[in-house]
Amino acid sequence: MAEAARPKPLKATPKIRKVTVKMPTQHKDRLPTQILADGYNMRQKSKWVSEAVESLLANPHWEGALVSEKVVKPDAVDVFSIPAELMTKVNREARRINAAHPSLNANQSTIIRAAIARRMLGFFTPPKA
Repeated sequence: MAEAARPKPLKATPKIRKVTVKMPTQHKDRLPTQILADGYNMRQKSKWVSEAVESLLANPHWEGALVSEKVVKPDAVDVFSIPAELMTKVNREARRINAAHPSLNANQSTIIRAAIARRMLGFFTPPKA
């Protein structure tokens, strides 16, 4: 007897994930100004953040950026649409850092917040096209 055809999933795997990031109010307030100053519009906010994360993770010794995040007291949140593939990489790096340096308390929010802070400070290398 022929094997029954498997039903097709109703929804494809999402390529974009909504991510909530805790951050200081001053960063959240400054973010639109910085995005516009960099030549993006507010509809490209998530692209700006994704590029910041990619740039951070491309740096061979990026973990040092998490040290400054230990003193940050996030009191606001912002939501970004990040590619699922990039979020998988962020989660993998968070697990790796937590295994090697548990005191850094790496998670999605701290890694994305560190990337945003570094880009605001000018530590940014544009992604390779």
